[in-house]
Amino acid sequence: MMAVALVTFTACQKQAEQAQVVYSIDEVYAQADELAGDTIYFEGICSHLCKHGGRKAFLMGSDESRILRVEGAKMGNFAPECINNLVRVRGVLHAIEIIPEECESTDGLKHGEDDNGCETEKKAIRKYFAEAVSYEIITE
Repeated sequence: MMAVALVTFTACQKQAEQAQVVYSIDEVYAQADELAGDTIYFEGICSHLCKHGGRKAFLMGSDESRILRVEGAKMGNFAPECINNLVRVRGVLHAIEIIPEECESTDGLKHGEDDNGCETEKKAIRKYFAEAVSYEIITE
């Protein structure tokens, strides 16, 4: 009995330690492929909220080129006080692939060999967003 309790306690302790890791937005992007599908903690400065009641928050990394869209649909809306503050979120990171439309020149002709479109634009672009479970404002 005691051995089972010890194993259970150790497993729970290990999960609690893993849950305590808080990623910056830059770290989320750097490890996005490995983190996709996982529930993680991450934080960034809230640059703005969706104007439709704060259902989405946009968290910024070290600069404006690293912004992660965080949806609060299941959790509820983000408070207006989030804006311009450091916000820590517990949420699930999701990856989506977008295949851009074929490009066309201004004269209406397709680029590329044999009218196959722009090779660089045919590749899928992987983007990321998170679905929030909970959040807290760290600084005000």
